[in-house]
Amino acid sequence: MKKYLTFIGMLLGVAACKDPYEVSAPVFNVSTEKNVYAVGERIRFEIEGSPDMINFYSGIVGYDYTYHDKDRVYEIIPSLNFRSAKYAGNNEDCADLLYTTDFNGDYTYENVKAANWISISNRFNIPPIVGTSASFSDSGTADIADLFEGGKNVYFAWRCKTNEASSRTQFQVSDFNINGESLDANNPSSVLYSQVKLDFRWVLNEAASLDATQPNVNTSRILWTGTFNNTTGPFKEGYAISGPVAISEQMNLGLDKHEVIKSIQNENVTEYFYTFDKAGEYEVVFVGYNVNFNGRKETVKRIKLTIE
Repeated sequence: MKKYLTFIGMLLGVAACKDPYEVSAPVFNVSTEKNVYAVGERIRFEIEGSPDMINFYSGIVGYDYTYHDKDRVYEIIPSLNFRSAKYAGNNEDCADLLYTTDFNGDYTYENVKAANWISISNRFNIPPIVGTSASFSDSGTADIADLFEGGKNVYFAWRCKTNEASSRTQFQVSDFNINGESLDANNPSSVLYSQVKLDFRWVLNEAASLDATQPNVNTSRILWTGTFNNTTGPFKEGYAISGPVAISEQMNLGLDKHEVIKSIQNENVTEYFYTFDKAGEYEVVFVGYNVNFNGRKETVKRIKLTIE
């Protein structure tokens, strides 16, 4: 009898020591009717159990559980693309795309002229004169990795001109973007520098700066203009110069994201629907959490799906 009472006392002591607010890992399960679906087909995920919270990772780029706790870093090649239009007048060679690594940031005409500018126009399809109003065409995409091999900042410039005793030709550029082209087909390419971010500004010779109609830049285009009838006028020249451009050989997109399909305030979730818009192999991940002031514990459920 004495031994029996001692045993009961030990059990009560253990129970008394156990923290009633101890966080336990959630017990739940996720399943689908099949493992192969068509692109655009609505997939139903059946959820059993009731974690306090559930996060969803579809497995697409940007929402992949593999990168939930490590940065998505990948190799890139910088490229440049833009659209352009040349129209009116008779200055066919009115625009030339240049770059330099020795510009010192002094935007005066004399200092700009002193920099070592190198033409890269031949990498693109700059259109001939077409009509009397802007008709934009895609000027192509070119690899510009070699411009950054020295590790220095690169400046881009559009050198534009109106010849002496000529009829002015207008030139416009839009969507001038420097992109990071991924070497891995599974990672995205993205715009590293947009035209707005490049902050082009005009630097003009005296004749162009005194023209009643001057070149300008806004958020959507770079414009070389001037008085059309320059048949008795002097040579006019301008440089639309970007800010400094620095590009690494790698791109870091940080951590991938998730979708919250159940928060601690929500009622129990028994199903979730998702649709893939691209074919491929995907690992879909549901992460369930139980949470209180003592901490958090999680359970991870993975489902491999083929989208055809």
